[in-house]
Amino acid sequence: MNVSSNRSKGFYSTPEFINFLQELHDFKVEIKKFGKNQPEKISYNRLIENIEELESTILLRYKDFSVLEKILITTSNKQLTKKQKIILKLISQKEGEEVYTTLIDSLSEYLDIPKSTIRWNLKGLRESGLIYAGDRDNKGVPVSLTDLGRIMTDVVITNKD
Repeated sequence: MNVSSNRSKGFYSTPEFINFLQELHDFKVEIKKFGKNQPEKISYNRLIENIEELESTILLRYKDFSVLEKILITTSNKQLTKKQKIILKLISQKEGEEVYTTLIDSLSEYLDIPKSTIRWNLKGLRESGLIYAGDRDNKGVPVSLTDLGRIMTDVVITNKD
């Protein structure tokens, strides 16, 4: 299988994924070479079938992830405000250093934006599940990105608008 032959229109592999598929292909080639010298053809054929099935499944899952990535990019561009994108980037740079109220103060000063605007944007990011911070019952917890927040920040940084 030639890795590039599996690309369909609109499917763009990352270099890491292309390398992974190439290594899987190389592994399959080595097993085929090894299998030609083995008397046990049934086990060999089963192994090759399993590798080909694995290869096919991985490619299908990657296409699913590619679609999800496009949805995430579209959503981030339409749903997040420009200020929220900036705030996400800044939180990623100073993650875990400041609690909610201190972060409001420092972002307000740094961006020269009223604290109420920062608070409103942070509330939106928290409600969207992009950041985690303490609350009235759990004070003193530094603001950090959730897993979704990290992914979204990567998308925002990669797709500058």
